[in-house]
Amino acid sequence: MIEIEIKADTSRFDRTMADFPAAMDAARFRARRDIGQAVASRATLAFRTSSLRPSPWAPRKDQKSTHPLLIRSGALRQSITWQLRGTDAVVVGTDRKYAGYHQRGTKNMPARPFFPMDKNGNLVPEMERKIRRVIERDFREELEKLGG
Repeated sequence: MIEIEIKADTSRFDRTMADFPAAMDAARFRARRDIGQAVASRATLAFRTSSLRPSPWAPRKDQKSTHPLLIRSGALRQSITWQLRGTDAVVVGTDRKYAGYHQRGTKNMPARPFFPMDKNGNLVPEMERKIRRVIERDFREELEKLGG
């Protein structure tokens, strides 16, 4: 009978596996932070950049106004923030009570959405792709730190 004993040094693998949960936690944190920043930034930029709006804005009825649509004081645009919630969510929003009227419209006012979501509350495809890229990047970078 012939026996071959092969011994492998698994110490690096063992260290990597021990560090894996912390790396995934760090990646989750970074991804949520980066997603919040990306969505809030896009919503803020949509006030001035029409191509970033989920749908075109109807022109104003009062053509005498000189300020851009939805930017009388800038308070709504400046109020858009993001916040981590729990261990698996990020919330992007505003504390301005009238924001929803502009986002969704009313029976007397057309919708002028600035958050990157459609009328059903789903993220627009471009924002979904951006979020997917953010998640992939953040997890890949954490895995690379582990040596993988």
